[in-house]
Amino acid sequence: MSPSMRVQPTMPNAKDAAQDEVGKPKFLLVGSTGSGKTAQIATLPGKTFAYLFDPSALSTLRGFDIEYETFYPSKVKMSAQSLKKGVGDTTAAAEDASETYRLWEQDFEDRVKNKFWDTIDNIAFDSFTTFGDIVMDRILKLNGRVGHFPQEDDYPAQMQTITNVVRTLTSMNKLLMFTAHDEFKQDSVTSRMQNVIILTGRLRTKIPLLFSEIWHMECRSTPEKIDYVAQTRPDRMNPQVRCTIRDLDMFHDITIRNWKKPQDYGIGKLCREKLGYNPTRLMGIPGGKVAETSAKV
Repeated sequence: MSPSMRVQPTMPNAKDAAQDEVGKPKFLLVGSTGSGKTAQIATLPGKTFAYLFDPSALSTLRGFDIEYETFYPSKVKMSAQSLKKGVGDTTAAAEDASETYRLWEQDFEDRVKNKFWDTIDNIAFDSFTTFGDIVMDRILKLNGRVGHFPQEDDYPAQMQTITNVVRTLTSMNKLLMFTAHDEFKQDSVTSRMQNVIILTGRLRTKIPLLFSEIWHMECRSTPEKIDYVAQTRPDRMNPQVRCTIRDLDMFHDITIRNWKKPQDYGIGKLCREKLGYNPTRLMGIPGGKVAETSAKV
């Protein structure tokens, strides 16, 4: 057979790509406290598992059939510390705080070995901001600085650890919903005042690259009306916003109007209607038992 007659392999074309090939959406919901981020976990169809690093998260999710595990330290070092080396009050060391990340890491690996994740449709992290704190607690322990201010060589280790965690989770074929806080400040590069995700250094640029959806959450409620919105397109104030779900308004109503049927609202509803994401296991009915596997330290 002459070279011109050989059958050429068919190249994939994006016009033929199905949603299954694209993968499940990866949400990073960014906003201030009280902007409705945690509540969106309850809107997801299917079976959801939530890692809770924020002590207030369970108050929002209580009453819904969502399995969860808590990881936040019961003891932290409260003694005052100076930026000067070796200067500070001497009270009991916060050894427990430095163990929280190690316990989370062991829990995640055990679930991988036991194929637990095969039974789960959605994985939630609430919040990514407080998760970063427990990572730093562990890095300080490894560097012999428990309870002290982080030094320059602590931050690269924290950033690499967090990056590896997110890369591992985003490689799983699961819908992800991470929440993170932001702050209104001047950008060091552009000098513009804008909302900035509370992450360390280059993580503010690197971590968003791993998510398909980065939405800014906001509460616009008034005394007469409950109203929560998600911003799905970037602007001057929120340049980090990204959205791959097509045909959405820039400001989309994600208010849960009926807490007995949260899947009929918010991001969960959008995933069903826009992406056809509708696992057969429907969870999240108020009054159902919240599967508690708490592991506070």
